[in-house]
Amino acid sequence: MKSHILGIDLGGTKVMAAIFDAEGNIISRARAKTKAWRDDEMVFQTVSRTAEQAMERAGIPLGDLRAVGIGAPGPLDPDTGVIIESANMKLRNFPLGPRLAEAFACPAIIENDVNAGTYGEYLAGAGRGARHILGVFVGTGIGGGIIADGALYHGFSKNAGEIGHIIIKAGGPRCGCGNRGCWEALASRTAMTRDIRKAIRRGDKTRLKEKLKQETDLISGSDLAKAYRAGDKLVVRIMNRAARLLGAGIGSLVNVLSPEVVVLGGGVIEAMGDDFVARIDEAVRDIAFEFMVKDMRVVRAALGDDAGVTGAAMLAREAVERA
Repeated sequence: MKSHILGIDLGGTKVMAAIFDAEGNIISRARAKTKAWRDDEMVFQTVSRTAEQAMERAGIPLGDLRAVGIGAPGPLDPDTGVIIESANMKLRNFPLGPRLAEAFACPAIIENDVNAGTYGEYLAGAGRGARHILGVFVGTGIGGGIIADGALYHGFSKNAGEIGHIIIKAGGPRCGCGNRGCWEALASRTAMTRDIRKAIRRGDKTRLKEKLKQETDLISGSDLAKAYRAGDKLVVRIMNRAARLLGAGIGSLVNVLSPEVVVLGGGVIEAMGDDFVARIDEAVRDIAFEFMVKDMRVVRAALGDDAGVTGAAMLAREAVERA
């Protein structure tokens, strides 16, 4: 019986693929840059090639997978496998699930990328043992996942958790979704890059100027972290502001959802580390009701890059076992 599961995590800057054995262990990985400004077909080809590379490294021939699970930016329709649209990628009404099922000759399960990451942390990472979890992943955008009483919460539209598009500042910066003042337009890595670029144009000095030669360039989480730790005044100012904004948004969500654990993940959090998480935690507790945060924990994701592929793969395994 086929036992291997392919997990894929598709983000605005990178795609990662991993092969899981019957016990849920990762036996191979592959990754590539997404280059999100490219058209949908080119993005799909990148996803396919990366997945094939992971299969080759694991010695798994085409046609020998039990299922594919992919976490992808939404909104999307998990029943049809169609990405309806994406704020940070040129994907519109794209049948990602059916295309993957055809390419790899097995069932393909599609889930929101941050839902998948949150589910991975719930099963195997920082959220283990908890029943009520809010996942907040800060990268190209800001994504959220909600575990309510031990199950992923999808809501009526099946797309609950789009926390990056709550309005934090009415009339604020334009977001990739088209609205103004969204949380991710103020505190994501895209927003941080935009603010650094603007400050450079005003004449501010920063060691990151060389990283922004083209309009499409995004500063990496690791570069932000290095500049922050080196005391780059501009970067310190922008990152500390981002921590306050992240804390304000999370604190507001805590008052709505009352999670047991808030898991912080994504490239920015991973690169910045525990000190940045502590700043966010402090801001959360300034905003949320005291009785809501009394026994609540704010923790850094434990699985790193593996969170999304793990959650996607486990959701795919569960889906085929139910079928």
